[in-house]
Amino acid sequence: MAAYLVANSYLGIMPEVARGTLNTGGTPVYIPVTAPQVTPMQTFLRDEALRGSPVMVYDQVQGVRHDEYDAKFYLFADTFPNLVKAILGGTDTVTGAGPYTHNIKLLNNAAIGSQPQSYSIMDFDGANYFTLLGAQADQLEISFGAEAAAESTVKFMTNPYTSGTSATAPFSTPNPSTVHMIPAWDTTITVAGTTYTYIQDGTLTLARKTAPIFTMGAQAPYQNFAGPIEVTGKFTAVVNSLTDPWSTGSGATALTRSPQALVITFTDPNDSSGGTQYSVSFTMTQAQFQNVKRTRGKAYTEVEVEFTANADATDATSGAGYSPIQANIVNATLTAY
Repeated sequence: MAAYLVANSYLGIMPEVARGTLNTGGTPVYIPVTAPQVTPMQTFLRDEALRGSPVMVYDQVQGVRHDEYDAKFYLFADTFPNLVKAILGGTDTVTGAGPYTHNIKLLNNAAIGSQPQSYSIMDFDGANYFTLLGAQADQLEISFGAEAAAESTVKFMTNPYTSGTSATAPFSTPNPSTVHMIPAWDTTITVAGTTYTYIQDGTLTLARKTAPIFTMGAQAPYQNFAGPIEVTGKFTAVVNSLTDPWSTGSGATALTRSPQALVITFTDPNDSSGGTQYSVSFTMTQAQFQNVKRTRGKAYTEVEVEFTANADATDATSGAGYSPIQANIVNATLTAY
């Protein structure tokens, strides 16, 4: 027997036409991944009925089960939109003549429960292949710091996996992204139209509070159900003036009701797109800053501030209610995600 090499691992992901069913005629996307984790969430029901002995547990029987898939990803402009689409769910509107701009907004369609499209996931851990169906995105968190690559953490709720010694068709040999990952130093943050050049690091979290729904007659979920979206984040910045915009002066926006237009853009400075750089951008038209804190743990003074994106019509699809955020991605992909 031999040990198995983690470096052989890879991830394939593919949208489902019918929720919980593998689209055998589809084309998987292979996304470069770090720290992937498949976790079976099998519950056991404990028999603690009294039997005349000083014993707590006499038996355990299988209860319901769902599984979870967690992973980290660098931001690649050609594959990252798949994860954005999974959490927001809206139609990808493509414009431009190459490179192309992909505008993805929040799905708001009461007739289908405003549920984003589900996905099939195939995870190879170097030894076995795990296929997870009915995968519904729970959370997408983007983290960025001037001295690191921009990266994201993603969590999916899925049906119980099936495992095998070969990939389930149409998943096969990986064909992953070949574009550059985006370094976080080339990030632009604008608030109310002003570019802030003194932010050191931050996070942006899109959360759906996805959870499995269980019904009688099946151990697996009836559906992995996405809840309403909440968008939050935080920054750590250098205090570079006597009137930092969040905590000092009469216009301190983290101490008053003062929603601001916030745009975070991650740009690949190394792409070969003929002068138009590939990028991933998030727009929050009504971001309220809050929970500001000045810190003195380093040689220089810093300020930490959190924000929550409020829903507005601007970031939503026209005529489709409200949304706290929209995404714009520039890359060489012509087709919609």
